[in-house]
Amino acid sequence: MNKIITYNKDHYAVMANDIIKGKQEMTLSEARIIRLLITQVVKEDKDLRTYTCRIQDLAKFLNIVSENLYRDVKDICKNLLKRIVSIETNNPKEPWISFNWIQLARYDGNGNITLRLSAELAPYVLELNYWFTQYKLHNILEFSSFYAIRLYELLKCEEGIARDTRNDFVYDIDYLRVIFCCEDKYVRINGFIEKVIDIGVREINEKSDIKVTYECIKTSRKITGIKFYIWYNVKNNFKRKDELENG
Repeated sequence: MNKIITYNKDHYAVMANDIIKGKQEMTLSEARIIRLLITQVVKEDKDLRTYTCRIQDLAKFLNIVSENLYRDVKDICKNLLKRIVSIETNNPKEPWISFNWIQLARYDGNGNITLRLSAELAPYVLELNYWFTQYKLHNILEFSSFYAIRLYELLKCEEGIARDTRNDFVYDIDYLRVIFCCEDKYVRINGFIEKVIDIGVREINEKSDIKVTYECIKTSRKITGIKFYIWYNVKNNFKRKDELENG
């Protein structure tokens, strides 16, 4: 029997780190729907389930004009069926694996859609005991950029973020380009930083539970990496606490 999607911004999206560090490409709306589906998975689940929701309720939760979602939902679902995630395995015999995010999308003609995550995704969202990342859905729902979601998830993937401790992590530019599917986009490094990194950092700082700054790392005057500094965003967490207490 299909389950009805529950809408709670304080539910956790929990994914294996391999998924977070994998190569993903999708639109902002598609990313929000995928993350909402992942929040439906609970610790006790042994198998992935099939979920049904009313388009009107989904639009309200995602802050999308319902008429627009009714108009676009068919294309969104068709695109989701094509979207893949590619993971590097570090196994020379099987160096990578790619699979679809969802395996089923159905519309009943009465305002309801049914979705099911791909069976290949099960090991990356079910019964995770280690090497996983989790965050509350409200931290990414207000982002207006898919790049912000990806940067947020990548940084949350790193261990050791504490309220009063600043942590720093270094990523090669080439790796970041792959993560953001920008190998052939924003060829000039300044354009990549402005359109991807700066937008992501600004949204994360304004709307999430972490604070981010960064500096560029140069090799022979060429930018070859970015060092991110991250710490707990007390301001946004207090704001969220007040919102919850005030209903």
